[in-house]
Amino acid sequence: MASLPSTTATPAGSASSPPAGAGHEIPLDDIQRDNLSLIGHMASSIAHELSNPLATIVASTQAMLSFWPRLAPGREDWAPPPELAGQGVPLRQLREDLELILAEARRAGDIVHGLLASARHHPPEWRYCWAADIVRRSVALSRHHLKLHNISLQAPWFDPEDGYPLWSRMRGDANQLQQVLLNLIINAQQSITATRGFGSVRVSLSPSGSDAILITVEDDGPGVPEVLRDQIFQPFFTTKPAGEGTGLGLSISAGIVRAHGGDIQVAANPTGGAIFQVVLPSLAGQERLTPGPDAVLPPLELALPPLCVEPPHLRAVLLVDDEPGIRRSVGRFLRRYGFHVTDVPNAQVAITALETGSYDLIVTDLRMPGLSGEEFFAFLGRNHPAMLHRVVFTSGDMQREETRLFLAECGCPALQKPYGLPELVHALDALCPPLALPDRRASA
Repeated sequence: MASLPSTTATPAGSASSPPAGAGHEIPLDDIQRDNLSLIGHMASSIAHELSNPLATIVASTQAMLSFWPRLAPGREDWAPPPELAGQGVPLRQLREDLELILAEARRAGDIVHGLLASARHHPPEWRYCWAADIVRRSVALSRHHLKLHNISLQAPWFDPEDGYPLWSRMRGDANQLQQVLLNLIINAQQSITATRGFGSVRVSLSPSGSDAILITVEDDGPGVPEVLRDQIFQPFFTTKPAGEGTGLGLSISAGIVRAHGGDIQVAANPTGGAIFQVVLPSLAGQERLTPGPDAVLPPLELALPPLCVEPPHLRAVLLVDDEPGIRRSVGRFLRRYGFHVTDVPNAQVAITALETGSYDLIVTDLRMPGLSGEEFFAFLGRNHPAMLHRVVFTSGDMQREETRLFLAECGCPALQKPYGLPELVHALDALCPPLALPDRRASA
């Protein structure tokens, strides 16, 4: 609850007495839990179904951009290849259109994965993450919802291709922190909507001193009365009418923030409304004191290796995916960068290919008709053990509990769809460097 309408504070669940005979009805809490479970299962299927076409769009666009003419040295305009010169082809505009397609497909992927992360309950995963990326994903997920309620959402823009500010680097569970930020944004919307039909919410991100990150959510709603500011973070406290809130949102958010070594506070907005401030520890100060390889800002869009016009040794890749568009675009891209690619539509055909040919690397989807990626990996362990450390998994849903456990156990790299093709090239290079091909006979 970001800012609160002027209603009387009521303990959650204080509804009127049920009518006679209500004892035979299914409790509402059980229905809601069942609905949430159903939504979780549906979200997994939807994520997979949407991630595949998005992965095709991203891969195809990146493949097209990899063929695009680069800037000539010392020039600001595009240098068209001879076959396009003099034809009036607006190369700069075409490239901008392709880059827009790529950016929008990635944004759609962020929304799908953000929705999936919000629908799932899973144990905390403490990893290196970026507060700027958490803000970017939360804003992408909530912008349309606020627009439908006539509320403008103002937020900073962060481009993954440009990288994120070093001071926004931290360690924690990005999905849990996204839950906190989404809760603050949606509560702000609900508070504004309860008092009038329009308003604005502003999200900001900034460093706080040398070792902290400040996330602020401001709104122009009715605000939080001073007498309630200490109570709103307590479990089961709510100012919403009975049946419209559990009183747990801010309590859970406060617990997540404090588990990350941070703090959450609310204050009055000088221009009206409420200001929620979340302070989280940054790794920037620590990394300035102890610089190391992990302190370097890793680019999210990895640079591609040089093109292999006539490579001395083509690395053989077996690409397994039931989406024809992914096989075509990814296969073309990998061939351009020095790989010999055999693409097959499922794991059963991949098994046949392994029996009749030899491969250095395998890229396989986890969710396929027939044999799954896990079952295909088990087959490799029994029949081609040398290939167990030459596999890259891909999936549209990395949040599934079974998937997370399997990937942690097998230790193979995994890319979430839609993934960047440069990411795939670097993952393959890490498993099998161009000049260090494995002895394929060992896997026969």
